[in-house]
Amino acid sequence: MHPRLAVNSLSSATWTLEQDLELYTDLGVTAAAFYFDKLAAAGVDRAKDLIGSSGLRTVHVFTRGLTLHDEGTWPDDRARIREGIELAAELGSPWFGLTAGPAGPLGWDEAATALGRAIEPLVAAGEAGGVRLAVEHSLPVRVEIGFVHSLRDCIDLADRLGIGATMECNYCFAERDLATTVAKGVACLATVQVSDLVPPSTTIPDRAVPGDGVIPLGDVLGMVLAAGYAGPIELEMLGPRIEAEGYEPALRRAVANLDELLHQLEPV
Repeated sequence: MHPRLAVNSLSSATWTLEQDLELYTDLGVTAAAFYFDKLAAAGVDRAKDLIGSSGLRTVHVFTRGLTLHDEGTWPDDRARIREGIELAAELGSPWFGLTAGPAGPLGWDEAATALGRAIEPLVAAGEAGGVRLAVEHSLPVRVEIGFVHSLRDCIDLADRLGIGATMECNYCFAERDLATTVAKGVACLATVQVSDLVPPSTTIPDRAVPGDGVIPLGDVLGMVLAAGYAGPIELEMLGPRIEAEGYEPALRRAVANLDELLHQLEPV
């Protein structure tokens, strides 16, 4: 298995952590990214023990962001995220990821300022445990998730706040001058998430197994590696195509396809 390849636990969204780990072992996967809410459902202490005994390297733990336009919700959200950061540190994860969070009536710059204030104590808590925060961009129709809708803006925001950025290839592969954006922002990239896209589709999310759709993953990952990115390539698939095929067969195909592509791009 290519050492950069990691599987994101949302790729088997309704499975338990135990089911995830069993399949990862069977597939020969050596690294994974974990949705904190799934770990919390398993019980934080149990999740830590299960992942620790699996031998997997944790590259990324993540959860949803804060509601930026309602400061009254920040204390509870901070407590939730702080617990996730502490678990990430115990698992040896270098990154804890967040969606940017809904901005409500706030303008973009106002939302960016609010995010900076909201996460300030969380950044400090992460640094104390050797964990950096990262923000992820989302589609413009998912304003309930975040206000950052391009990789270029995500990298600008990460640079402004002194945090990392998650690159979601399914959402940015067609951005204008992507190679320049990646080259300028590669130092802040926390992880690069991959899947494929089969048009037409009006369902969100509707991701596909790499190789099944139109995303030129070889070109996109080639420019990421050429820019000097040294982190994981994280398989994150979710949506009706994955549900219909079934998690195990979809992940078997996806891991095999991505492993082959990564060995072509970066022989080990």
